[in-house]
Amino acid sequence: MFSTLGIKSMAKALRQALSARKVELSHSDCLELIARQFGMKDWNELAAALGQKAADKPLVFSIAGEEMKLHRTTEKLDVNDTDLSGSTFNDANLSGSTFNQINFSGARFNDSNMSGWYVNDVNLSGSRFQNINLSGVAFSKCRLTGATLDGVPLEDIVELYKGTRNSYGESTA
Repeated sequence: MFSTLGIKSMAKALRQALSARKVELSHSDCLELIARQFGMKDWNELAAALGQKAADKPLVFSIAGEEMKLHRTTEKLDVNDTDLSGSTFNDANLSGSTFNQINFSGARFNDSNMSGWYVNDVNLSGSRFQNINLSGVAFSKCRLTGATLDGVPLEDIVELYKGTRNSYGESTA
């Protein structure tokens, strides 16, 4: 979502950047250039497309070349059929979000609160987990082939555990 105030801020920033490079353009000229970047013929057409109610809303996106940045917003996003590979999410609240058919291969999660996650039908093969708090985590119907815990194969740990229990779940030791 863009606003006329946000676009005017972009025009001001463009004018300052050009001025620093000894290119002098008026604020109006910068508005016209930005309108063209959005595929509009002029500033009036872009302002009309944004609508009157947009004037007091915050700028949500900024675009530089192939890069789009989302800044301080509480808007809900509906993202479909989108390539966000190489994106960075910092200090973002994604609680209550739903991810379906998402490719997180190669993704990195650092200093993240993932408490209460529900993970179903997910391929974690080749993943590494370090310094993770797994308190209260429940695993069921999981393929453990090749998985290790501190270098010990989980299959061996489970088999050893099963061997020390009788049919009532009581320890045989």
